Amino acid sequence: MSKKELENIYFKALKKVQADSIIKDNLVLKDNSLKIVDEIVDLKKIENLYILGVGKAAFAMAKACENILKQRINGGLVISTSKGKLKYLQHFTSTHPEVTNKSLKAATKLLKISSDMKKNDYFIFLLSGGASALIEKPIEGLSLKDFIKASNALLTSGIDIKALNTIRKSISQIKGGKLADQIKAKGKVLVLSDVIGDDLNIIGSAPMNNGKFSHSLIGNNKIALKEAKKYSKPFVEKVEIITTTLDKSSEKTAKYIKEKISFYDKKYKSFVLLFGGETTTVVKAKNGFGGRNQELALRLLLNKSINKKISILCAGSDGIDGKSDAAGAFIDFNLYSKIKEEKIDAKKFLLDSDSNTFFKKVGYDFVTGITGTNVMDFIIVLKKGEE
Repeated sequence: MSKKELENIYFKALKKVQADSIIKDNLVLKDNSLKIVDEIVDLKKIENLYILGVGKAAFAMAKACENILKQRINGGLVISTSKGKLKYLQHFTSTHPEVTNKSLKAATKLLKISSDMKKNDYFIFLLSGGASALIEKPIEGLSLKDFIKASNALLTSGIDIKALNTIRKSISQIKGGKLADQIKAKGKVLVLSDVIGDDLNIIGSAPMNNGKFSHSLIGNNKIALKEAKKYSKPFVEKVEIITTTLDKSSEKTAKYIKEKISFYDKKYKSFVLLFGGETTTVVKAKNGFGGRNQELALRLLLNKSINKKISILCAGSDGIDGKSDAAGAFIDFNLYSKIKEEKIDAKKFLLDSDSNTFFKKVGYDFVTGITGTNVMDFIIVLKKGEE
């Protein structure tokens, strides 16, 4: 199995879009001058500097900001899935992908600090994927219980992220620029994209996108996979980024990837094929554990996309794959004999929406823990040459 090589490619891609790298590249402090991407802020001319953040990567991004700005920070609030304390900022751990009472508490706290900021204050807002579930305040007349019911139904319906976020905005008091409506201060939004096409109207359901504040994209799937390509080049005959905008059902994606593997397998003795984006998955059974990456890996195994020289890793850049503790899963040719010997019915796990249980059982699950970033998913296909 080429587990180590696949892991190395994954972590190279990941490192390029982790919080420390993207914040250092876009936040530079020199005396009283703060350069934020392409904007210069004179800290002597502002009253207070706030850091606000929401998303799976918000904690790590805020920590990187603290390392640069230190006591220059006068206050702020960060909401993420992480656990831990920040030195200069409040941190609140909320929930994802499900909306809960914690999401409501987080939104209330964020609305309070946002509306309290004054005209002469300045804020940096750190936005990353996951914000849609982490903060929520339903529209008047809609209870949180009914909101949660609607959100959960959407999450398991198989609809794409664009449609999901459009519906979420219509029943929310915070999404679609509604949070920004409460802010009197000046500021800038730094965005780590977890959506196909990097659409600012979609990322995190766009809580700050009301036309008043400039948004700067500082990290995405393309940047990550370019780094993976650069790293892989010396080791194989061919490296190709096939797409960074994968947007199909896991079933259609498995067929698409199989076709690409077949094409390159005929032409090259060794290669790395890189795919980025997000597949959609319809949850068919309530008690299963897994996510879109593990389901895709299981489908690729079942449709015989691999041979003796080819192995694959399907994994989320955030370290989370649906309702499981894994980021994704590996597959290789040895798995076929393993499931035959142990008399495991792989197809049943697929039908039961229980891909994580399958990969744990065979020892092919990929667990990273929360990575502190989120730029959608990486699918890495490796064909090794002659040893």
